[in-house]
Amino acid sequence: MKFLFVAKQQKNAEAFLATLKAVVERGHDVTIAVQEWDDERDRRFEEAINSPRLTVLPCPSARMDEWRDVAPVVRRLRDAVHILQPAFAESSVLRLRILDKVRQELALDATADTLERELSTIAPPQLQRLESVLRLAERAIPTSELFDEFLRSEAPDVLLISPLVHFGSAQADVAASGRRLGIPVWMLMFSWDNLSTKGCMHVPPDLMFVWNERQRREAEQLHRFPGSRVVVTGAARFDEFFSLRPRMTHAQFHEGIGLDPAKPTLLYLCSSRLIVPQELPFIRRWLSGLRGAASDVLRGCNVVVRPHPDLPALGGELRFERCRWSGESELDGKVARPFDDAAALVLRTSYKEPYGLYESLAHSTAIVGLNTTAELEAGIVGRPVFTIHPDATGDDGPRPTVHFHYLTREHGGFVSSASSLDEHLSQLGEALAVPPDPAPIRSFIESFLRPLGIDRTVSPLLAEELLRRAQSAEPLEAVRPSGASLEPSDLVAGDAVIPLAYKESRILVHATPETLHYAVDGAVRLDQAVVKWLDRWVRIGDVVYDIDAGFGAYVLLAARQRGAVVVAFEPGYRAYAALCDNIALNACQGAVIPVSLGVSGNASVATIKYTREFPGGPRHALQSTRWRARPADAVVPHAHSVCAITLDAAVEQFGLPPANHLRVSHTVSAADVLQGAERTIANPLLKSLWLVVSPADEGAIVERVRAAGLDVAIRRVRRTSLQIVFSREPVEAAAHVPVPDQAPAP
Repeated sequence: MKFLFVAKQQKNAEAFLATLKAVVERGHDVTIAVQEWDDERDRRFEEAINSPRLTVLPCPSARMDEWRDVAPVVRRLRDAVHILQPAFAESSVLRLRILDKVRQELALDATADTLERELSTIAPPQLQRLESVLRLAERAIPTSELFDEFLRSEAPDVLLISPLVHFGSAQADVAASGRRLGIPVWMLMFSWDNLSTKGCMHVPPDLMFVWNERQRREAEQLHRFPGSRVVVTGAARFDEFFSLRPRMTHAQFHEGIGLDPAKPTLLYLCSSRLIVPQELPFIRRWLSGLRGAASDVLRGCNVVVRPHPDLPALGGELRFERCRWSGESELDGKVARPFDDAAALVLRTSYKEPYGLYESLAHSTAIVGLNTTAELEAGIVGRPVFTIHPDATGDDGPRPTVHFHYLTREHGGFVSSASSLDEHLSQLGEALAVPPDPAPIRSFIESFLRPLGIDRTVSPLLAEELLRRAQSAEPLEAVRPSGASLEPSDLVAGDAVIPLAYKESRILVHATPETLHYAVDGAVRLDQAVVKWLDRWVRIGDVVYDIDAGFGAYVLLAARQRGAVVVAFEPGYRAYAALCDNIALNACQGAVIPVSLGVSGNASVATIKYTREFPGGPRHALQSTRWRARPADAVVPHAHSVCAITLDAAVEQFGLPPANHLRVSHTVSAADVLQGAERTIANPLLKSLWLVVSPADEGAIVERVRAAGLDVAIRRVRRTSLQIVFSREPVEAAAHVPVPDQAPAP
């Protein structure tokens, strides 16, 4: 059985590595695809699981079709209406966060506060009507061809997604494609606030695997998701923290940072930017309150402040000095002393390893703060947590989101929340004088993080549940795609555009004399041999070099339909301008590097000659000639000088990503390009090579390419030229395909 796990970020994948490893160890195949690409991270995942049954590959980060701008607007508007519902009335921070995203999306002059004030006047029944309208509008969005192709190529038995619920997330498109293709779509809950602070569930999964019964109720109440399709397994991401134990003594920890181990210690856990952008002023006021308290123990206790990973310097210029603990060589710490208080300091340890946070919690008497994840980790260690209601903190204090209240003692949790600073100090004084009973803390942690047993590791339990459900799941019926393609006039008002003739795609290019020259029946005709090469060889995340890319027809196909990164060389001045315009038109700026240089066998000032029909266009010839000034009456029409570079030099000097595939257009000499590309084609990462060559050059070119480790896979015969595809994959025999002569496609 094959599981495909699509994660939005690295942290989403890391939370389930142990679960996926357990699935692999039980004899099943797993593919991990993280939408934020990072080759080094992917190698770490492979090392962590270390099995031939594991594959790590890139996944498209967003759709690339004409709905790329429409879908996020519809989803974010729906998120905004969703967050205005009465259930979120007490979470102004969350409302402002989502409304600010809408404000940015629509480039509104109004502030997020103004939007909240105006929209909050809409009555709940009307909000429900608006949400219904937007939900129906979202159903009309068709699936993305790029995600359809990605899932078809991987062909998983089950599609796992995390976190799925996120502001306008492209993961909704992954889920929609899975539903369309009849693949079971299962959501893995990454964080306990995914259902309450991340917007709508834009595309419901078939099953949802959550931490606890409270999240099951959230799914039902906030998202109208059937509770019968929610599976409670516990929180796998905390397994490592449950397994930690102190490595140093209480005295070692305190002496290493210059504090008195005989005094009780308060650990202040800072919040994220969302909760409070500048927390240091509030911490100073809070510390001043401690030192002025009536309680002797508060006036003399140690205070350790631990910054949030988002703000490691607390938003200010703190001077940190390295500290070391005797007998503990693996843990490095940095200490800053921004307070006029010898017993108060700021401590940082590595945020990549939980060990530093664990030691800080284990050697503290009580915890203060509103960082909910760290509060749960404090509960795992058995420490009481205290915080202050936002009305008592002032504008610079932390303000909670909806899910914070789940942890408070008023709602059955273990966090003590005070309505004033005096009440807060009184609670702290009591906790330092007589530490609270840890039994209620342990009971809550069990129900919230490990409902199947506090001593039972969640990752293998989740793996067993996934396999059990997968083996009993009935095949799903594929869902027919909804929605209709947009017309070009809907996309670019007042500008003439024309689609490429590629399957049912609506990739658009600007209407220019060159693109209209290749148009048949209202669409730009493509060379089907090149299209088949892209479909056959190029995979998501591959790097494609396109030499003499013209106005970018195949650049756009590779980037949008194949999910590739493309380096596009084009020396023609009009063609290069059209290439850049079409890249922008199709929102491919993040996947395409346009280079306005010619590629030749040697670096030189070359002469480029155009056809009389399209001066500056993609149909040209590049000749390496020694440059010299010429009088005006000796200038050749439709020709000028350009800088040319070898492909090897371009890769090395510009730091271009290594090519996995290389296409050399028919408008340039393949023999000349390959003369300056020896290291590029010899790189083992190069998987395929597309060339148009003259019969006279064939023997030398085949010999050169074979020496680099590639062999002929396809050989197409034209009247005056040959199309040859070379591959590093083993080939049984080259296919010799005669092709009738026709006007060359771009």
